[in-house]
Amino acid sequence: MDKDKKVQDLLEQGLYHYGLGQTSVAVDLWKQVIELDPNNEVAREYLSIELGLDWEEKSSEAGKKLDKDKLESVSAVKVSKPGSEDRTYSPEFGLGQEQLRAGQAGQGFQVFSKLADSEPGNLLYQSFMELSKVNLIKAFINRIGSLKKVPVLTVPVSALTDLKLTEEEGFILSLINGETSFEDIVSLAPVAPFTTFSTLKKLMELKVIGIQDG
Repeated sequence: MDKDKKVQDLLEQGLYHYGLGQTSVAVDLWKQVIELDPNNEVAREYLSIELGLDWEEKSSEAGKKLDKDKLESVSAVKVSKPGSEDRTYSPEFGLGQEQLRAGQAGQGFQVFSKLADSEPGNLLYQSFMELSKVNLIKAFINRIGSLKKVPVLTVPVSALTDLKLTEEEGFILSLINGETSFEDIVSLAPVAPFTTFSTLKKLMELKVIGIQDG
C-alpha cells in the first residue's frame, strides 16, 4: 500500500472511531498519519480540534516533537503546505473551525458543505465536512445513549401518512418496528450512515419515534 493510500485509510478509520465515541483510538490513528506525513494538514487540524492548539507540545509519544513553526492554528485562515505556495482559504473556513471547537457541529457542517461545494477539489474542506458529519453522529449517539437501544413509534400508524418524508426517509421509518435496534437500522438502510442518523434525529424531533424502555 502506498503512503497516500495508507494516510487516507488512517484518516477515515480515525473518523469512524471518533464517531463511535472512541476518541483515544481516533487520536492514535491521526497521530500515525503525522508519523507518515509530518505536514499533513488534515490530521493536524483534526488533532488541534480534539486536543487543543498545543497538542503537539503536550504529546510525548515516542519522544518526538515536530518543529513548532510548522504547527498550524486551528483558527488560522492561511495554511502553508511544504513545497507549494501558501494557500489562502475562505474566511468562512475559520468560522467553521471555531463552530466545531465550540461543539456547534450543525453550523459547522453547513459552512463546510458550502465550501466543499464551491471547491470540490479542496481536500481540507471535504475533510472538515466529514468531521462535522461525524460530530453530528457522535452527538446523536450520546443523546440516545447506545446504538443497541430500540426505537419505537410514538404515534398511531395512521398518523404517518400526514408526514412529508422523502422516499429514503420513509424507508428508514419502515424499519422501526419495536424490535430492530438503531445499530441494525443503520446497517439495513440503503443510504449513507449520516443520512440514516439525520433521518432518525429528524423523526425524534418530530416526536414520531422514541426509545423503548429498558
